[in-house]
Amino acid sequence: MMKILILSISLLLASTYVFSQKKSKEDPKDAQIDSLKQTTKDLTLQLDSVSKELVKYVGVYDAIKENVLHYNFDPTRAAYLIDSLKASRDSAALLLTGIPKSQLPVDSINILLKENVKLMLQIDSLKAILNLNLAVPSEELEKAKAIGNLKQLKELLDAKIITDAEFLAIKKKYIDKL
Repeated sequence: MMKILILSISLLLASTYVFSQKKSKEDPKDAQIDSLKQTTKDLTLQLDSVSKELVKYVGVYDAIKENVLHYNFDPTRAAYLIDSLKASRDSAALLLTGIPKSQLPVDSINILLKENVKLMLQIDSLKAILNLNLAVPSEELEKAKAIGNLKQLKELLDAKIITDAEFLAIKKKYIDKL
């Protein structure tokens, strides 16, 4: 009898343990939905952060497009554009001053402004000469223009920008002026 009692108590304890470990009936779809909700929340935070950065970059792009380049450009190539602008600025300063690059001022705009003033003075002096009737007679001026245009036309033909037929047609108009 003792064996039966011990056996029944052990069975009772075992069944109590098994029932106390009852598995929760959590639906795997609920877990997946919770995971997706968390992922959506994380992505929304990232999108907000990216949107704030995008506003900054669009502002920089618009400023460069409108104030520097004056045309739409590929923002991924901005580094090349900046290097190109810097190189052209430095080369312009070298041409204007003849100063070695190591001695160039940081901003060559001042040099360009000074050169612009010099050119404006030269233009004013040339206008004064023209007003004094020291200019070439208009007939000779027209011939000189026609000859210059013929030379440019020949360069276009040599560079194969225009065809022989186009060259001959335009050449005839200039020769008629001579």
